[in-house]
Amino acid sequence: MGRKKEKKWENIKKEFKEFAFREATFGAAIGIIIGAAIKDVINSLVTDILTPPISYVTSGIDFTNLYVALGPEKYESLAAAEEAGAVVIRYGNFLNEFISFLITAIILFILTYQITKLLSKARKDEEKAEKK
Repeated sequence: MGRKKEKKWENIKKEFKEFAFREATFGAAIGIIIGAAIKDVINSLVTDILTPPISYVTSGIDFTNLYVALGPEKYESLAAAEEAGAVVIRYGNFLNEFISFLITAIILFILTYQITKLLSKARKDEEKAEKK
């Protein structure tokens, strides 16, 4: 009985090694790590470079303080409403995140489009060079 368990365990270890250490697994891991790094770069581009001019153009409007307090009472600010314990819908945060998403999506589209264009041109140049 012990021999069967040992053999079964050896088979499981072998299958795990084949699964975990495949080239595709490492490729996916590297892709995820690079994706996370690119995400940080794009977030910085949006937050640190693109958002300030947009805020300047929109006269420094800060959407984070936009809210609706549920109930009949009115409050001077979001902080006052939260301090009073009111239930609030902070739609300003949503607007900020949505605008940030749009800017990020546009930047990613432009980057992807340009990179694809460059790679396509390089491929065509290689094909021309091979034909000669």
